[in-house]
Amino acid sequence: MPPPASRGGAPSGPDVHVGRIVTAVVDEVGDREIILKMVDGRPGVVMRKDVTDVDGDVPQVGATIEVALLAREDPQGRLATSRGWAAKQQSWERIDAALASGELLKVKALKQVKGGLLVDLGQRAFLPASQAFEGSGGDLAELVGVEVEVRVTEADRQRDRVVVSRRDALRKRRRAEERSVFQRLEVGATVTGRVVAMVEFGALVDLAGARGLLHRTEMSWGRVDRLEDFAVPGQELELVVIEVNRSKRRIGLSLRRLSDDPLAKVEEGSIEDATVTRVVDYGVFAELASGAEGLVHLSEMAEGRGYRPEELVAPGEAVRVKVMRVDPKRRRVELSMVQAALASP
Repeated sequence: MPPPASRGGAPSGPDVHVGRIVTAVVDEVGDREIILKMVDGRPGVVMRKDVTDVDGDVPQVGATIEVALLAREDPQGRLATSRGWAAKQQSWERIDAALASGELLKVKALKQVKGGLLVDLGQRAFLPASQAFEGSGGDLAELVGVEVEVRVTEADRQRDRVVVSRRDALRKRRRAEERSVFQRLEVGATVTGRVVAMVEFGALVDLAGARGLLHRTEMSWGRVDRLEDFAVPGQELELVVIEVNRSKRRIGLSLRRLSDDPLAKVEEGSIEDATVTRVVDYGVFAELASGAEGLVHLSEMAEGRGYRPEELVAPGEAVRVKVMRVDPKRRRVELSMVQAALASP
């Protein structure tokens, strides 16, 4: 590996500082070589193929280019230079600076190889498959030809080896976005988020950089038997922020609080029409006009003993009930068909 580059004008006198990157002016364009005019007026030369870009174009007469000085003069006394070496030295300067600072670099993924991807950092660098995605299951082929952000994790000039991580860059970017979300979120705000995963106790929702939890108890004012009835991965939901804990990086979300609590409209002692929703061994559940659901215990379904709930009513049947008790904390409503019948004229 050549020594690290230094910068400056063309060398004065016969000594040449090998590897120095200098600016030169194109003086003549030939079929095999390009003649340069150095800052001190001495002639230089660079091979045409060394400065030809991917489109086949070469610098025109009068253009300025940066080249690295080689340790020799050609037979005609011209300073031998290399554009490729200069580019490589410049890329190493950029790589070393990024490794020291942790700066994220934008690179293009060139092709998929065994164990990862080759990316272009002015020279080829290796992006391991384990460092390509924040989670597991990503497809490396989808990144080929795409510009991505990476962090340099290893740089060895002697071995000409550079290793980068996209996962670290994704995490750094996500944490910055997460901090921004936490700074602007307020309890009570209405937000739009996308469901990214279902968990046993609810749904994880992405809020443009930070993840919040929609707990199953906050999906509906009523009974939640199946989470997928209220949220599925990929679905966008409008939600209410009910908790922002910045120290624990926790956001609580609610779907049910977009509407009024149906229990607020239920009054103890009122007599209402209701619809049977479920029949259980100990009674039936019935839904009131407000949307609140209450239990009619078997003992409150009919006078006398010996009846089974399914012998008295069926799901979907309309019944008349009296609200006996409302417990907002435990979210329970006790109903009575017997008392409603006794109260009827």
